[in-house]
Amino acid sequence: MIGAEASSVGGSGMARGIAVALAVIVVALGLPPGYVGAAEPMTERWSTTFGGPKWDEAYSVQQTSDGGYIVTGYTDSYAEDFRAVWLVRTDARGEEMWERTFGETGWAEGRAVRQTSDGGYILTGFVRVDDQPDVWLVKTDADGNKEWARTFGGPEAEWGFSVEETSDDGYVVAGFTRSEGEGEEDAWLIKTDSRGRQVWGRTFGGPQADYARSVWQTSDGGYIIAGRTSSYGSGGADAWLIKTDADGNEQWSWPFGGPKDDFANAVQQTSDGGYVFAGGTRSAGDGNTDMWLVKTDGNGTLEWGEAFGGSDEEEGCSVQQTPDGGYVMAGYTTSYGAGEEDVWLVKADSRGREQWSRTFGGSRCDIGYAVQWTSDSGYVVAGVTESYGNGSVDMWLLKVGGVVTGGPSVYQWVAVGAMIGVVALGAALLLRRKPLSG
Repeated sequence: MIGAEASSVGGSGMARGIAVALAVIVVALGLPPGYVGAAEPMTERWSTTFGGPKWDEAYSVQQTSDGGYIVTGYTDSYAEDFRAVWLVRTDARGEEMWERTFGETGWAEGRAVRQTSDGGYILTGFVRVDDQPDVWLVKTDADGNKEWARTFGGPEAEWGFSVEETSDDGYVVAGFTRSEGEGEEDAWLIKTDSRGRQVWGRTFGGPQADYARSVWQTSDGGYIIAGRTSSYGSGGADAWLIKTDADGNEQWSWPFGGPKDDFANAVQQTSDGGYVFAGGTRSAGDGNTDMWLVKTDGNGTLEWGEAFGGSDEEEGCSVQQTPDGGYVMAGYTTSYGAGEEDVWLVKADSRGREQWSRTFGGSRCDIGYAVQWTSDSGYVVAGVTESYGNGSVDMWLLKVGGVVTGGPSVYQWVAVGAMIGVVALGAALLLRRKPLSG
């Protein structure tokens, strides 16, 4: 038994020695304590505000190919006249690399931006022309310098809300028009070539107000559009999905909603060939307006819909399918959090069941307009904040969760393996020298 006790003590000492050796390896390689290469809890990693003394807002964000971010919205603080499109490029930590303003007519806003296949950027929004807004499409190089710009519209108001680069290197824009179509406002889909020259335009709608807020090119080369219709459906306004072929011809459309107002703000084709949209509903849920997540099959047939919220106001402004088959939404809540309105980030599983949600913000109004899953398994959110920053309202870029950055390189892991091998060999030799009995 004395030998057994000695063996136990020796084993404990050996374990401590191995632990110390491994700790030395970790420190030597510069790894953060507790590094495990896994996703962190969904808490704020960093946040950055952009703006001056006036109003400055962000509506769209995308992670760039180098791990940084491109953001668009508008600025009143740095516009030559009243309001200008604002394009901001940051590094992976949200630190500004450069910024550009566009719009010399006194009123222009950016509503969506995407990095293009040539490393530049395409953005859409609207610009004032002859006292009315027109859809504006702007292409820049990788440094944000304007390459060309195009306007689309007639004598009345037109806005662009969403843009995507298409498989033929052109672009597709979704928004609304008051100059074209049959109704008060019609959803408008515009297809251009790689230089922004219009190839075709299509309107969708009835006699009332109808508009498109989001477009996505589908796997068959066509397009899925999400928005809101007052011409069709069962309520004052309903969420609206429209599927077109590659030439913009309608294949089907469906309204979604109940007797009250419901709407869709963002849409994406899902990995199973169906569609998911996020928006708001007054017909379902617990509050005045609830965040709404709806999934359909490839023909637009409803599979499920889930409402999220409390007794006050919530809205989903953006949605993305995540690699685990679930969904992440960004928007705002007045039922939860610390302020008048707080950024609300909600993660759901593949059936729309909430897995977690987080609020971000201070005592005033803070809204998340766009969210994207990032390459480190976290999320980036763009929106506006009244609680933080320099002005009345500032652009807000918020990073949530993700794998610890600054981890080991391949060479560091090779060195780790070699050092662990040395430690294991020493432990084996030590065991051979230790008697297991008296």
